[in-house]
Amino acid sequence: MLLPRWHRTLTDHRDAPAIFHGESALSFGAIAERLDALPTATAPVIATGSALEIILATLRGWRDGQPVVPVERADGALPELDGVREGIAHVKLTPGNDGRPRGVWFTAEQLAADADRLVAAMGLRRDTPNLATVSLTHSYGYSSIVLPLLLHGIPLQTVEVPFPAVVSAAWKNHARIVLAAVPSMWRAWHRSGILENAPIALALSAGAPLALELEQAVWDAQGLKLHNFYGASECGGISYDATDRPRTDAADLGSPLLGVEVRLSDDGRFLIESDAVATCYDLHRSGEVLGEGRFLTPDHGHLAADHLILDARGGEHINVAGRKLGPGRIEAALKSTGLVDRIRVFGLPSPDPERVEEVAALVPPGTDTTALRRAASTHLAGWEIPRHWFTSRHESDFSLTRPELRKKHASGTLNTEH
Repeated sequence: MLLPRWHRTLTDHRDAPAIFHGESALSFGAIAERLDALPTATAPVIATGSALEIILATLRGWRDGQPVVPVERADGALPELDGVREGIAHVKLTPGNDGRPRGVWFTAEQLAADADRLVAAMGLRRDTPNLATVSLTHSYGYSSIVLPLLLHGIPLQTVEVPFPAVVSAAWKNHARIVLAAVPSMWRAWHRSGILENAPIALALSAGAPLALELEQAVWDAQGLKLHNFYGASECGGISYDATDRPRTDAADLGSPLLGVEVRLSDDGRFLIESDAVATCYDLHRSGEVLGEGRFLTPDHGHLAADHLILDARGGEHINVAGRKLGPGRIEAALKSTGLVDRIRVFGLPSPDPERVEEVAALVPPGTDTTALRRAASTHLAGWEIPRHWFTSRHESDFSLTRPELRKKHASGTLNTEH
């Protein structure tokens, strides 16, 4: 059903601009012509690279009946996808705690349901392009920017890097734009002053908690409302702050999107029910709930009237300014240097609320962390390398869970950081 919907978009908007790049534009018809030149895919299609490359890879998968797998260019090795079942149209990758990305499997109907829900909830329109400042391979950017273009004909404006000067130059040729970003981007743009009189029809913030201080500061300075958006790779959009003034509670995640039911599990986690919930993980773990329209999030909270209130975030991944890290992958990269044989990587709260967490590592005494940092730079991006290092002589510490390590750090019983 995805390919027929693309054909409908193409029929309705063939000569209209689809991708703005600088001051030039590529039409929907031109995208179709480039797709026709691509060979038939006989295996899952990796979507990576530029906006156009990701869009063409997506359409190629739809055309040839192959699952589409968005992958960050910097991620290196392609994921193993053996055993993808019949009827799976899309695979999202989430950080795996064992160092291997986990696949989340979606049917065409589940994928489209999320995009349709976001377009309706946020009032996305053909005459208001999306600025592509967030990664188009992550669930947030893919569902709110790539799929609206292909399924609804809503164009996008490319942005090479989210630097203030580049972003402001990208929107100068548009009367109105939609800008989806993460809190750290909004803070940088606010501090730079580019939000003054910016043609932003809708400002979205997701991927990390939006601090009240930032939300209020942008409102006070520019009269621009930042709309907090909450979702998960496994089910797409969950809730949205559609109000027209700043929130008064940082834990307020907004109201469930139309068609999304939110209940609480026995242990106080959000249980999501919708037609956009994925079919399953490629590797299921005990206690997980995913499939048959239901997803149990790792986040704890409660419901107040029709709003979701977040009490505590869960899960073992590390959230660095809206980018999710699997700690097991960082551990594997550090061990591969040959400079350390035992290590535990975990997240610690950052003093910068937009950064959310910082990467920490527990290593044996005598580890040359300076050399380890230097060697790790050939395996990891700078933001992935631990900022905080602790040592322990107790073997039992290397068997602690990551939440237990965070608690031990909070109690001051981890060895001195160095």
